[in-house]
Amino acid sequence: MNYEIDQQKLSEQIILTAKKTAVVSGLYILLVFIIVFALYSIGLFLLFDSPKEFFRLSDPKYIEELLVLKASKILLLNMGVSILMHYFLSGIYGIIKNGLDLPYSDIGNAFKSIFSKQGLKVLNVIVLVQILSTGISYLLDLAGFGLVGFGMSLLVQFLTYFAIPSIYISNSGVRKSIQKSISLVNQKPGFLIFFISVTYFLSLIGILFLGIGIILTLPLNYIVAYSLYIHISEQID
Repeated sequence: MNYEIDQQKLSEQIILTAKKTAVVSGLYILLVFIIVFALYSIGLFLLFDSPKEFFRLSDPKYIEELLVLKASKILLLNMGVSILMHYFLSGIYGIIKNGLDLPYSDIGNAFKSIFSKQGLKVLNVIVLVQILSTGISYLLDLAGFGLVGFGMSLLVQFLTYFAIPSIYISNSGVRKSIQKSISLVNQKPGFLIFFISVTYFLSLIGILFLGIGIILTLPLNYIVAYSLYIHISEQID
């Protein structure tokens, strides 16, 4: 599974993919955020015994009490919403794949992807990764090592970076996709950490300073992951 990164070729692939799919992917991300926010609001509302408690969230003291009294329920809610959000956002790979193979791609391709057999595999990977990362972070935080827990959570996410693209592009199984991702990441961890960090930084700039950039830059994370995996797969498959 040895591979090399041709940065010029990779850059050209990323630019081409972005031109064809960035706008549609960005609109889909906005739709997912709206759906997830609505579901999270409903879930949060259901945690309260009465509607009056919900409207007390503006009180900082009440929020502190709430975090103590309902910490486990809030943790489960956050994990459930996180799983749902990552699952829906994985549909962007369907948009990208169809956008490169066909003359055009639309939001419907995202839903077709997540509600397919491959989508079910992706859901299993997301559930495993989220449970593992959340569990490690929570236990280390209880032990007083919150920063270490956060770092371990990021490490789990980093090692499984290629798991979802592996399923959608190569139709790998759940176990094989995770093993393949770990193997690929371990070969060039320094380069990938730098490259992925720059990608997330550019996405953040688009959100904070461009406004409309949420449509144009947020998909960059998925476009880069897709392009990187394709670039690597051409050498190892």
